[in-house]
Amino acid sequence: MRFFFKYLGPVMVVSLISITFAGMGPYRYQEKKSPQEILSIAAQNGARVMSALRNYSCDSELTFQTVNVGDVVTGAYRRLSKITYDKSGNRRERILEEKSSLPRDTYIGSNAVNNLIQVYQFILTPEAVSRYEITYIGAEKVDELDTYVFDLRPSLKLPDPESSRDRYLKGRIWIDQEDLQVVKAAGEAVPEQSAHRTPKFETYFQNKDRYWFPAYTSADDDIRSGHSVMRVIVKLRFTGYEARSGS
Repeated sequence: MRFFFKYLGPVMVVSLISITFAGMGPYRYQEKKSPQEILSIAAQNGARVMSALRNYSCDSELTFQTVNVGDVVTGAYRRLSKITYDKSGNRRERILEEKSSLPRDTYIGSNAVNNLIQVYQFILTPEAVSRYEITYIGAEKVDELDTYVFDLRPSLKLPDPESSRDRYLKGRIWIDQEDLQVVKAAGEAVPEQSAHRTPKFETYFQNKDRYWFPAYTSADDDIRSGHSVMRVIVKLRFTGYEARSGS
């Protein structure tokens, strides 16, 4: 039995992974695989993760801070939400609390937040594989986990960012060598809007009932906002995963 301890700021995520599983959980392989085989199996597992995720609810906490050159926080946006999925698998978000003290020239709307979260929660699926150019980088240790590392960038023509909400990951993913699921993702969301650049981020995943679900995202980056550049700090947590009754 192996444990994964990941310190995430003020919280500690402890993941327990059993050697054997019952039921139709994600595939797990011990023998050596080619990069293409790893991607294929991980994508199948990702599809199962996406399917399982729709049977869970969770709490979401997002904070977005602007910081000046003296490391002083000049404003903040905070949103607490309850995330659920309907019977058709559509994501529903009920905002419990939303507050903003951001400077007047800084605005973050619901669409912008949702566009970011779409990429922050990146899960590899067969559909995603078909939309990306993916390159195997090698093996790497992520805390106590042995992982396979892949770089990826969209292979399709990117949509007009001014009229489309679709965003894609340009960055890197880490796939656990034992469970063959994504346990970390990092990079940036593309395409960028003409006057904005989203911050580069890192997302860590946690194990819940055999599935690796998004747990914590952080970003600390200089971004464009109009004609100016500002530093922002973003933190996004998904906690309290609970399976829907009857799942």
